[in-house]
Amino acid sequence: MASRWAVQLLLVTAWSMGFGEALRCYTCEQPTDATLCKNITFCKPQDTACMTQLVTVEAEYPFQQRPVVSRSCSSSCIATDPDSIGDAHLVFCCFRDLCNTELG
Repeated sequence: MASRWAVQLLLVTAWSMGFGEALRCYTCEQPTDATLCKNITFCKPQDTACMTQLVTVEAEYPFQQRPVVSRSCSSSCIATDPDSIGDAHLVFCCFRDLCNTELG
């Protein structure tokens, strides 16, 4: 009786933790307008983060161009310092399902 209860408890715990589920991230293979990069991908087991890389943003008036990004799963995402000056491609990392929808 006790072992049956323990197995049920283990199954409920594993289910509530999402045990065995892959991280999901928004991805786009090519640099894409940020609003259009919405493909959902189940990441590989070794991937621990969702990554967004800002590829371009308009730097001159009238500032009407939308940001172009690439998004992917990552096993070793290293974010760039958002206050750094001169970085051509800012990298943003996050660690939850479908968290890489925004910049920063």
